[in-house]
Amino acid sequence: MDEAHTVVEFLLEDLELMLEKASSPCSMPVKENQVMISLFENLKIIKSFLERTRESPFDQRQLHFFLVTEIREVLLKILQSVDPYEINALTKNGGISGMETGSLFKSYPELALQAKQIELFKNVILEIPHDALRSSMESNEVAEVSGEVSSITKSSSSIQLEEDKMVGFDDEAITLLDRLTGDQKQLEVISLVGMAGIGKTTLAKRLYNDPRVVYHFHVRGWACLAEGQKVKNVLYNLLSSVILDNASLHKMTNQEMGDKLYEYLKGKRYFIVLDAIWGSFIWNSWLKQYLPDDNTGSKILVTCRMQNVVIEISAPVSIHNLQFLGQIESWNLFVSKVFAHNESCPRELMELGSEIVGRSKGLPLAIVVLAGVAKKDKTPEWWTYIVQNIGSCIHGEEGQFIDILASSYEHLPNHLKSCFLHIASFPQNYEIPVKKLVWSWIAEGFIKDTREEKLEDVAEDYLRDLVDRSLVVVSKRRSNGGIKTCYIHDLLRYLCFKKGKDSKLLWPICRYRQLSLFSPSHPTLYNYFFACAAENKLIHCRKKQEPTSECFHSYSFHHVQSNHVNITHLSIYLDEQKSLVYKLLRVLDLEYIILENFPMEILQLVHLKYLALRIFCLRYLSLLSNFWNLETFILCTEKASVTLQQDIWKLVKLRHLHISSELEFEDAGLSSSSPLMLYNLQTISEVCPSGGSFQNILARMPNLIRMGLHLTLSNNAKDFEFPDLSSLNSLKRLKFEYQTLGVIKFCLPQPSKFPPNLKKLTLVGSHLDWKEMSVIAMLPNLEILQIKDNFFSGPLWEGSDKEFCHLKFLKLSHINLQQWIASSSSFPCLEQLVLNGCLDLEEIPSSFRENCTLDRIEVYRSSQSALDSARQIRESQKYMGNDKLKVIIHPYFKEN
Repeated sequence: MDEAHTVVEFLLEDLELMLEKASSPCSMPVKENQVMISLFENLKIIKSFLERTRESPFDQRQLHFFLVTEIREVLLKILQSVDPYEINALTKNGGISGMETGSLFKSYPELALQAKQIELFKNVILEIPHDALRSSMESNEVAEVSGEVSSITKSSSSIQLEEDKMVGFDDEAITLLDRLTGDQKQLEVISLVGMAGIGKTTLAKRLYNDPRVVYHFHVRGWACLAEGQKVKNVLYNLLSSVILDNASLHKMTNQEMGDKLYEYLKGKRYFIVLDAIWGSFIWNSWLKQYLPDDNTGSKILVTCRMQNVVIEISAPVSIHNLQFLGQIESWNLFVSKVFAHNESCPRELMELGSEIVGRSKGLPLAIVVLAGVAKKDKTPEWWTYIVQNIGSCIHGEEGQFIDILASSYEHLPNHLKSCFLHIASFPQNYEIPVKKLVWSWIAEGFIKDTREEKLEDVAEDYLRDLVDRSLVVVSKRRSNGGIKTCYIHDLLRYLCFKKGKDSKLLWPICRYRQLSLFSPSHPTLYNYFFACAAENKLIHCRKKQEPTSECFHSYSFHHVQSNHVNITHLSIYLDEQKSLVYKLLRVLDLEYIILENFPMEILQLVHLKYLALRIFCLRYLSLLSNFWNLETFILCTEKASVTLQQDIWKLVKLRHLHISSELEFEDAGLSSSSPLMLYNLQTISEVCPSGGSFQNILARMPNLIRMGLHLTLSNNAKDFEFPDLSSLNSLKRLKFEYQTLGVIKFCLPQPSKFPPNLKKLTLVGSHLDWKEMSVIAMLPNLEILQIKDNFFSGPLWEGSDKEFCHLKFLKLSHINLQQWIASSSSFPCLEQLVLNGCLDLEEIPSSFRENCTLDRIEVYRSSQSALDSARQIRESQKYMGNDKLKVIIHPYFKEN
């Protein structure tokens, strides 16, 4: 997205708000109203044009850039007129009225002229023939079809399969060799999947040249299907590798070469490697029909970076996902590349070498690149330089690997490129919470609105696509199998910065220093932040461990003395040269900066859609109505509770509200005769469910999907009654955390008072009797249940028949349960059981031995008897013929 496109989007948002306020006939003069409506419609046409030409062929991009240059100045002038009016109205009056909108034209008479200029640009755009603006996708499809008749280069006339020295993947190699040379007669397609540089091709070469493979197969062939390869090239290369006489191949058509390949392989046991396949088109349309299946035991090995591609080609059991190398394998590969055969690493270089290898994160390509740098000078001084300048060393050797990594990026669909580059705004070695990643993608406008799915679901589909393409690594998964946290390898992160810099997507623009908040004698902490401006509109602040010399002073941080404690304050100076950066901000993440008070300067950022703050001590929160575009608000504070004042109800676009402390609502906000509804709100956390107005609050959030309830009660508090949540039909995830400062207890309500479609329930920290569990057992749609910190307390949990009919995941964490008795008819759908910190549990119910749906039991820091019973269940399942059940034991226990 370029700057003009961003400004158009912001202007459309501004005008939409003003037109809503000007809906009554008397609120704005007819002339000004008509000008604004016309401007709104013309901007929509211009936005559509910019989207269509942004990724078009080269000659059309020239047209795009020319018109953007002309339009940009007019757009900025309009924005500089509209924004101050909005800020003034929102700050002083708490809203925008139609009369104020009308006065905008009186204060800025040139606004009507600028609107006329926009109309002229619109007319020029409409005169451009529609078929001249083909999308890049259409152009690529034409190129792909026409490219099939392209000439074959001389370099492709022979296949070189010199085997690289292979270190690592020994277990995978043994497994694959057994599979390749096994007794199965039917043709099988085996796939190796992993990110660029992980060693797929090297492993394939090792298998291709292994003596067992050479002896077992009558014919072996190899072809590369890398991006840009045409059908004719692939068939030519494959035939060249299996037959000796290839002199006449270049004269053949695709059909003739395919027929010749089929005839040559017919009746033989062959082994074909299809390396670096990018898509299934060539396989489905050409190759598949020319590879005969004669039940001779033939095998096809495919290497690919994308999971979704190999799923179309291979059966799931035939897909092998290559993981990063372990520490020992990484070290052995490094040593083999740096030192000659039979030469070991000198003692004085061991520690430095280990640190270099550690920075590679187990990626073979990174190890080889760094080994090449280390090999140039095997001295402590040089290796120390490498450790201290890993980035520079990689940059100096980028010719060895950057093209390999870049091909994965270039092959991404346009809608995934910005999403991928955005991931680099998170710190190195940081496990990225998927919730925050998805919310910021949505705020940035990276997610296409399909009208059929929620934006959050579409965003998670985008993330899964990046994972399938081996560009993003899953760190942790949710209880339902979804992705909880993720990260990208350091080399891919480097690629993101390189590509982001080229496209001006990511650039460092600020730096600050914060002194210790706790002790004046504490050493000074330097925290460096990247403010990643995506098309000049994203600031995403994160801690950096290493200083950077590149600094744009868009932000100024200064220190003041307050009660002999140094506090960092945030100041934003909106001078004319840099004001555009702030006007176009959509995401402002200050969660890792500790602020003393709410930063008033950010009230001018009316286009923010994502705001995250960490305020050390905050009791009341107001002034949010300025952020009328806000979709996500995150607040971290040390206060036990935070009260949101009544202007929160004006944030009608709010989708996610996450507060770290107990969240209360000001009663005054509920007194309006026509209260605003937060129809878009999907997530709210840590809200306090006490007080008579809570049911009214829930009524104003009818479409909640996730909710966290947090309650702290002491002995002198009034009796607490669990709220009635039955009206929340969309609520699927509920977390209830209950802390008592005494011996207060309460009872759970009847199942009918729970959300009717609840699928996930987390209960934390109370002392209810296990008998109360019968209420939870009757919830009709519950699939995931987590019980933590003795929410249910006592030595005995005895269930009854036919409980938890749809439960798939059960986690018991840090509970004092001793005896657990369950009926054989309970938990009929349970797939995963997790025990964490169950130190007193005698055993897992023996009825689980007959549970045919159970496929995973995890035991962490629990009793030895619980661990033994998990093993007994596994053995019983094996005896019954079920080999799928896995028992995962935490390293806290040593296996016998």
